[in-house]
This record gives sequence, structure tokens and C-alpha cells, in this order.
Amino acid sequence: MGGSTSPLRAFVTSPYVLLTLCFLFWSGNSVFARGAADVMPPMNLAFLRWGVGIVVLFPFAASALWRERAIYRRHWKVFLLIAITGVTGFNSLIYHAVQHTTAIHATLITATVPAASVVASWLAYRETISWRTVLAMLIAFIGVLVVISNGDFAVFASFAFNQGDLIAVLSVISWTVYSVGLRAMPRDLNPMGLLLGVMILGWLFLVPFYIYDLATGTRAALTLGNVAGVIYLGVFASVVAFAFFNYGVARLGANRANAFNYLAPIFAGVLAVAFLGETLEWFHGVSIVLIFGGVYLAQQGRRPAPQPAKAP
Repeated sequence: MGGSTSPLRAFVTSPYVLLTLCFLFWSGNSVFARGAADVMPPMNLAFLRWGVGIVVLFPFAASALWRERAIYRRHWKVFLLIAITGVTGFNSLIYHAVQHTTAIHATLITATVPAASVVASWLAYRETISWRTVLAMLIAFIGVLVVISNGDFAVFASFAFNQGDLIAVLSVISWTVYSVGLRAMPRDLNPMGLLLGVMILGWLFLVPFYIYDLATGTRAALTLGNVAGVIYLGVFASVVAFAFFNYGVARLGANRANAFNYLAPIFAGVLAVAFLGETLEWFHGVSIVLIFGGVYLAQQGRRPAPQPAKAP
């Protein structure tokens, strides 16, 4: 019996399988936000999504967070930074972005996060950047320009950019600051306790925005479908996805785990076409080739090594 189940157990615990599912769940985040853009205001959605995630994760991580509370007090500045940029900022910006652009555009732009993190790591920690990495980032950046311009570089002369695409660029900056700041936290922190702490602190900064929305009559339409979507975001795109990502980092190392980020545009494209009726244009294909090519080149020039998992 044990021999017959071991292949299945190996499959479901494979870091490659779990990381693939992780980015599939994260891709559904922007797709749902885009589909519900007219009835789920961005700050409402961010507040409710993280609230659900906190409720789900709390029983499993609260004791670890409380046990290590002295460490968080000592590192409160970094802790505050990663909470604001990773929870309060990043997803709220994405939810605002898809109010004005497509889920495909937003996901393609945010797919450049690993390349942006390389630059930020150089600025913050003076990590060495090889010529191969610089070339890779340039290629990926050109891919982003293709998306932002809809394949028409004449828009750069007229500054006729899509507002949502520019907000998505800001979300990349927010997540990049978060990911670099995360490295400054002690590595021996319990990953699930850290995730819960970041979620709670980031969520608290969403409270004033949510109250303002309610006071001005900007309220989410809590239909059965929207409630189901928020639960999906809170459970799968928050707790489950981050847990899978942490496991993948522990098994493969952060660099190799982050490389799975480039599956997100593919998943988002399929989901957006299937559920939102969005269309894939020729410039999306060009952008995917450029971004994926840049990522592949960057990975060839880096030697990842497994390291302790961090959250998120």
C-alpha cells in the first residue's frame, strides 16, 4: 500500500507542482479584480481579501507570531515597511490598475518583479550584477514597454499612456521594495508567523481607506459571486499560495522559486480570455517572448541555492 501511494505523495508535495499552483492562484487575483471592477472598489476588495486571509491563517500562526513578538519590536521599521509595501500597497495598486487596464496587461507588467528586485538588491545591498543580468533586465524591460505601448512606440512621444498600466508599474516598485526589505528581517523567524504579522499590520493600514469608502458611499456589491471571489482571494491567493511559495523557496531557493512568477502571464491570459472575454493581441506574444527571454537569461547568470523560507 505504501509503495502505491508514494508516487502520488511525491507529486502533491513536489515544489514544482506547488509553485505552479501558487502562481495559478495569484493569477486569479488580477483576473477576479478586473472582472469585478465595476462592483468591487479597490480598497474594499483589498480590505476584505486580507481580512479573510487573517481569519483563516490566525489559528495556525498566531502562537508563532506572539512567541517572536520581541523580534518584531526590535525590527519594527523594516516590519512596517514590508507590511505597507507588500500588503497595503501592492495589491491595492493592482486592484486600482485593473480598473483602467486589462488583467493581461497588469500581469505582464508585474511579471517583471524579479528583474526589478535585482536592481533594488544592487542599490540596497550592493550585490554584483553581471553583464548577462543587465542584458536580461533590459530585454524584460523592453517587453514591458511593448505592453504599455500596445505595440505602438509612438505613444512614448505623445505620453499617451494607459493610466492602469502606469499604476501597475507602481505596484512593481511597491513589491520590489517589499521583497528587498524582507531580506532585512531575521531569517530564523517562523514563516507563517511572519506572514500573519505582515498581513495584520498591512490590513490595519487599509482600515482608514475602507472607512472612507463607506463614508462616501463607495461600497462593494456583496453578491454570492463576489463573496465567493473574496473568499477565494483570502484563502487561495493569500494563505495557500503564500504557504506553497514558502515551501518552494525552502526546497529550491528563492531565485528558482521566483522564476515561476513568469507563469503568471500565461495563466492570467488563459483565465482572462476564458472568463472576461479579453483578447490576446500580437504584442502580447512579443512581450511574453521578451520577458521570458530576459528571465531565462537572468537565471542562467545566477546560481540559486536553497535558503530558509520567508513569508510572504
